[in-house]
Amino acid sequence: MTGAVTSDHENHRANRVLLGLALAYFLLAWIPSFAGTAGYFIDETYFIACSERLAFGYVDQPPLSILLLRLVRASIGDSLPALRLVPSVAGAAVVFLTGFIARRLGADTFGQALAAGTAMLAPVYHVLFGYYSMNALSVLLWAVCFWLLVEIERRDEPRLWLGIGAVAGLGLENKHTIVLLALGLAVGLLLTPARRHLASRWLWLGLGIAALVALPNLLWQLAHGWPSLAFYRNADAYKNVPTAPLEVLAQQLLAANPAALPVWLAGLGFFLATERGRPYRHLGWIYVALLVLLLVGQKSRPDRIAAAYTVLFAGGGAGICDWLRRPGMRWLRPAQVAVLLLCGAALAPLSMPLLPPRLTARYAAALGVVPQIERGEDKRSLLPQWLADRYGWPALVDDVERVVRMLEPAERSHAIILAASYGHAGPIELLGRGRNLPPVYSPHNSYFLWGPPPDPVDVAVVIGFGEPGATGVIPEEPLASLFAEIELARVHDCEWCMRWRDGMPIWIARGPTSSFREAWPDLMHFQ
Repeated sequence: MTGAVTSDHENHRANRVLLGLALAYFLLAWIPSFAGTAGYFIDETYFIACSERLAFGYVDQPPLSILLLRLVRASIGDSLPALRLVPSVAGAAVVFLTGFIARRLGADTFGQALAAGTAMLAPVYHVLFGYYSMNALSVLLWAVCFWLLVEIERRDEPRLWLGIGAVAGLGLENKHTIVLLALGLAVGLLLTPARRHLASRWLWLGLGIAALVALPNLLWQLAHGWPSLAFYRNADAYKNVPTAPLEVLAQQLLAANPAALPVWLAGLGFFLATERGRPYRHLGWIYVALLVLLLVGQKSRPDRIAAAYTVLFAGGGAGICDWLRRPGMRWLRPAQVAVLLLCGAALAPLSMPLLPPRLTARYAAALGVVPQIERGEDKRSLLPQWLADRYGWPALVDDVERVVRMLEPAERSHAIILAASYGHAGPIELLGRGRNLPPVYSPHNSYFLWGPPPDPVDVAVVIGFGEPGATGVIPEEPLASLFAEIELARVHDCEWCMRWRDGMPIWIARGPTSSFREAWPDLMHFQ
C-alpha cells in the first residue's frame, strides 16, 4: 500500500468538503437551465431525435447516452432543466471523484479540495457538463477508470482490471474516443514498471469484458457498413481546424483554466518525478502520450483530452499539499485558491450562458477569446460556438412554419421538410411539435439512415441548401435535379448564432423529376 495514512476524522472532514464542492458545482451547472437566457444546444435537439429512434448505434455515436436520454425523457420530460440534470450530476460526480482520487494518492484535506476545486473551475468542464451529450458521461467514465487504476496500485489488487474493463466497455458504448485512454494507458504501461500488468490474466480478462460490453455497437457498425469510421474520416478531413502545436498548447491552457497550470503541472511532476508518485508513473505518461498525439496531429479540439485532466488535478493536489506544508509556504494556499477563483470567474461567462448574448459578445471581444473549433467562415460567430448554437431555434421554426403556410392546403398534406443537416432538422422536429408541420428528412448523419422520404414527393420546404446570405443561389446538385421548380420563399436571420444560419435561404421545391429513393445515396453526408 502507498500513500499517507489519514484519520477517520480527517476523512470525514474531507468528505464534507468534497460533497460541498460537488453540490456547489451541481447548482452552478444546473441553475442556468432555468434562466431562459439560452435554449437547447444544437446537438441536444439531435439527441432527442435519436432517442425517439432507439438503436444499437448511430452514425456519429454509440447508443448509451441516447438510451439514458430516452429514460430521462420518459421519467421527467425533455425540458431544459430535465435534459441538463444528467450532465450536472455527472459534473458534480467528477468534482467529487477528482478530490477523492487525490486522497487515495495521499493528499490532505486542502490538497483534495484544491484538486476538486480546480476541476470545478475548468472552463472545458463548464462546456462539457453544460448540456446533454455523451461528453459529460465520457469525462465521468474516464475519471472512474483513473480511480480504479490508482486502486490497483494502492491496494495491489489486479482483479480491479475487470472493473476497468466493464467501465471501458460502457465508455465504448458511450463515445468511441475512450480508445484514446486505452492508447495512452498502453504507452504508460510499456514505459514504466507497471508493464508487469501486461502479463496479468486480469488485464486481458478486463479487455475481454470491454469487448463484450461494446459488442452490440460493433455488430451494429458491421451491419451498417461502419458508418462511424466514415464520419470520423470526414470530420478529420473537412471539419477539424488544423492547429499549430503552440496554439494546441495555448488552447489546453485556456480550456483547463490558465490559473490551473501550477496544479496540473504539479500533478504531472508528481506522477513522473516523485518517489510517492512512482507506483503511478503510467498515469502521467497517459497524459503525455495524448498531448503528443494532439501536437503531432495538430487537432483543433481541446476537449479531446479534457477527461485526462481529472487525474492531473488529483496528482497536483497530492503533490502540492506536501510542498505547501514547508515553512514559509502556507501563505501560498489562499493565494492559489484566490487566483483559481478569479480566473475561473473571469472565464465562466465564455463557457456558460450566464449573460445575455450581447454582453457575452462584448466580453468575449474584450478578452479576445472567441475560438473557432471547426473549419469554414460559416463556422464563425460573435460568441463561442458552444453558446452561439443555443440561440435562434424558435425563430428558425417560426420561419419554417411561415413558409409551410404559404403552401396550398392540398400541397401541405403531401409535403416534406428537407433539411441539409441535423442542425436544421432536430430543432424543427422538437420545437415544431403541435404546429402541424410536414415530416422532416435530412441526409445528414443518422437522419440519412431514417430516410429517404417516401416517393413521390410533390413539394418540399428546403432549408440549409445554398449559401447563407446568397438568396439568389439555387440549391446545388444533386438536389436541384430532383425538382423542376425551386423558388426562394424566405430568408432566416439570426444575430447571435453561427454564420451558417444567418441569412439562410428557405426554398419551396415543386415538380419532382426523379425519385428520392434513387437520389438519397448521393445526398448522404456523414460529418
